[in-house]
Amino acid sequence: MVIFFFNALLYTGLVIYAPALALNQVTGMNLWGGIISTATICTLYCALGGLKAVVWTDVVQIGIMFAGYMSVIIKCVILKGGISTILSDAQEGGRINFVDFDINPLRRHTFWTLVIGGTFGWSAVYGTYQPQVQRYNSCKSIKHARL
Repeated sequence: MVIFFFNALLYTGLVIYAPALALNQVTGMNLWGGIISTATICTLYCALGGLKAVVWTDVVQIGIMFAGYMSVIIKCVILKGGISTILSDAQEGGRINFVDFDINPLRRHTFWTLVIGGTFGWSAVYGTYQPQVQRYNSCKSIKHARL
């Protein structure tokens, strides 16, 4: 319980501090003013809009993140001269290795470390984290939650 509290406190602090710091750098706004205004706006938005507003904000955020990822991928493919160049560079650097079944847990990105570590990691984030579970439970159906 104590660990969850400190984790939530640290996460909330970073989530409020990051946009306040961006506002400070871009507009010259006082950092504490940015922190207080960011926290106030987020609190009012969530309180007045409810969980529905939070879920729709997540949907918009995923769309923006996906567009950003795609633009970076497309720009990199253009700059490197195609996907084949990227794949050959990755192969030469030893980054493409799909059949490494080494059971050594200290090795990075083996089949077993990805499957076991990924299962526990994603289960912790998407299966037991209270804000995520609350979002799932607020949806009308399982299909709506998956969407």
